[in-house]
Amino acid sequence: MKKLIILCVLGLILALPVSSVYAVKLGGGGFVGMNMPVGMDDVTMSTMYGVKARVILMPVIGIEPHYIIAQYGDGEAEVYDEIMARDGGKISSFGVDLVLGGIEGNAGFSVYGIVGLGSATWSREGLEDLTKANWRFGLGMEYGFTDRISLDIRGVTQIISNEGGTYKNAGVTAGLNFYLSQMGGM
Repeated sequence: MKKLIILCVLGLILALPVSSVYAVKLGGGGFVGMNMPVGMDDVTMSTMYGVKARVILMPVIGIEPHYIIAQYGDGEAEVYDEIMARDGGKISSFGVDLVLGGIEGNAGFSVYGIVGLGSATWSREGLEDLTKANWRFGLGMEYGFTDRISLDIRGVTQIISNEGGTYKNAGVTAGLNFYLSQMGGM
């Protein structure tokens, strides 16, 4: 995880001189939505919510650090030929997304892509917590009411690595972005 943080900080440091011609715009927001397991039979759909910061380095390149809670509904699992109820648990994750596309933070409609990585911890009653690296990718749409406030709708798939496979979930969220300030520029 330390390597991930160091790489993200280095990427930000390298990107800032390139973005000095463009005024760096800062913002943040919150979101809520649905979390859907992909290919997992022992959990069911539930909610997800989180917060993010947004640093727009150029009109089509931004970085979003985020913290997300994705909950699963209880499910059933077959253990020794017996069907047992199983706690769905929750996934707490943090990481950094690279956002590419129309993310200027202006009034109007824009579409963007998301790719990111981070760390996720899946906590379930009766099982040991699982903390692993995760990858994220997806698409989003933003409608700016003004150059300071926008509605953000996105669909993101999260993949958590595990010995012998992966755990996947898909999330659909809606939220508001608030753009705070611009720094620099020529």
